[in-house]
Amino acid sequence: MENMAPNVAESLQVLIYVSLILILIIGIFLIKLLLDTSNLIKSMQDFVKVTQTELEPTIKEIQGTLVNINSISSSVNKQVSSLSNGLEKGGRMMSESADKAYKQLKIAGTYAKKSLLSTINNLLKK
Repeated sequence: MENMAPNVAESLQVLIYVSLILILIIGIFLIKLLLDTSNLIKSMQDFVKVTQTELEPTIKEIQGTLVNINSISSSVNKQVSSLSNGLEKGGRMMSESADKAYKQLKIAGTYAKKSLLSTINNLLKK
């Protein structure tokens, strides 16, 4: 600093002091920012814990409701399937009964026709 002019040396000293003060101020703001961030994270953790505690019974109730709805749905599906099977069996029985009745009526008609023709032949012969 011996070769420098006195004005330049004073200016450099002022610059160094101002730089140190700015670094100190920035450091203080960074520390405050870190403290505020830490407090914010703690508050968020507390909020999450409270929210979880409050929502846990509701979620369990919703799960129970979904289980009940699922069992009701399964029961309805089984009953509809059973009804469908019963209707199908009833339809087959009706169809089979109609076929049997048709065959019996056809046989009875044939016998009635033969009897009628035989009776007419007997009447005509007399």
